[in-house]
Amino acid sequence: MQAGSQAIVNRRKRPGVRRMMAHMAVFALLGAALLGMGLYGYRALDERTAEQKSIARVDVHLEAASEEVQALARAAAPGSDGEIRTGVDSRKRKLKESIASSVAQGLPNEQIARESADYLLGGVLRRVSDEEKGAAISKAFAEGMEGLAARIAEKVAQAESAMSIAKARLSLRVTEPGYALMYYYMPLLAAGAFCLLFAGALFFLWLRYDERKRARVGELLEPVDYLLPFFLGVAIFTLYPIVRVVIMSFQERYKLEGTFTGWGFGNYQYVIEGIDGTTNYFLQGLRNTFLYVIYTVPISTALAIVIAYLLNQKLRLSALFQTAYFLPMVTSITAVGLVWRWIFNRDFGVLNALLSLLGVDKINWLQQASHSMSVLVIFGIWSALPFTIILLLSGLQNIDDTFYTVAKVDGARQMRIFRRITLPLLSPTIGLVLIINSISAFKVFTEVNVLFNGSPGPVSNLYTVVYYIFDMLREKNELGRSAAAAIILFVFILLFTALQRLLQRKWKYD
Repeated sequence: MQAGSQAIVNRRKRPGVRRMMAHMAVFALLGAALLGMGLYGYRALDERTAEQKSIARVDVHLEAASEEVQALARAAAPGSDGEIRTGVDSRKRKLKESIASSVAQGLPNEQIARESADYLLGGVLRRVSDEEKGAAISKAFAEGMEGLAARIAEKVAQAESAMSIAKARLSLRVTEPGYALMYYYMPLLAAGAFCLLFAGALFFLWLRYDERKRARVGELLEPVDYLLPFFLGVAIFTLYPIVRVVIMSFQERYKLEGTFTGWGFGNYQYVIEGIDGTTNYFLQGLRNTFLYVIYTVPISTALAIVIAYLLNQKLRLSALFQTAYFLPMVTSITAVGLVWRWIFNRDFGVLNALLSLLGVDKINWLQQASHSMSVLVIFGIWSALPFTIILLLSGLQNIDDTFYTVAKVDGARQMRIFRRITLPLLSPTIGLVLIINSISAFKVFTEVNVLFNGSPGPVSNLYTVVYYIFDMLREKNELGRSAAAAIILFVFILLFTALQRLLQRKWKYD
């Protein structure tokens, strides 16, 4: 009996032990493969960087030598510019081949510079017909050759130092062989190191633990196997971008190739203070965004409550009306925005046509700054209604009909039922709607971009925070400042949401 029990226990242990062994093998092989691909990508990228440095070195040698030789010759023999330029140009082609050969041999920059200058000097002297000028040029070169070579070598060294692996990585083309391995070599190395460390940790536990503990570790690994793909997606596409934006916001004048001038709060200072004597578009965008939130969220929520309440009634053709109200939700906001541009058109718009029936003069909705916020709010309310109605309608359908039946038996009127039963029971859904719509309204961008044909209002008066982020990122290539503005927007949304949650806790009905 005891032997049978022990056999059952061993069978229970065995799957966990096998799982632990399988994880050690899989993570070790996966880590080795990822590490190998990352090292291969780094080596290929390093070779490409060296090749680009060599090309840049040849080009800079040629251009710097040509400029320096012409400058020195012109200073020694004024009035011979044409002959000097012709003499230099006549030897540039063969000189490039010579410089490339010298660079391939690994000769020092100053030696290559002296040889290049001597070669170009020969071409200049052959073209200068005046013997006195030729003698003056030769004398000037004899006296200034060392300085000339040093200047050329310095320019070449600067060009070489500017050519880094980061720049070579950004210059890669998608069609190049091994593009993925070269471009993503750092994530591959990091992932490979993580897998090997995990396999090493499991191997360490394998050596220290007995069979029962090994089985227990294997059981703990089972849920990890199911959650790991989700965690990887969250880490790569959510956590990493968030952390990277936070870091980038403190890197002043950050550029796409990874260079920046220093660490600090300079990006935040620029975003908040702007440039003296100019419009601070971030503060303008913050004001416009707050106004948009204050206008659109309460109005769209109030309208959605009324429409959802009516759609929830057992009326004829209610399904048709539900479909009509929900249809804009599956329509592209860009396509709808183009339709609204025609609605607001001064000469051909439907809105002005309806107003003209009432005797109102035509209004220039899209080109007049005083009406731009109204246009944006109207479009924002319309675009927010479908999703809001869906949420509120689902909340209404979850309210038990017993409450309404009892109220009707007691003789309560519809308005009293709506105020005392529907709204209190719908308040959690209303709170959710307010939070979701507020967050969405804070991120308003597409509506502005489409309505005003890619500009922030008729006279750049309708900047929003997200449009400011887009402008800094796309138009001005200021990634650090764009990241700082995004962090500030995140803080505002967080505080606004927390305030809403606080008010909802004190939300009571009499």
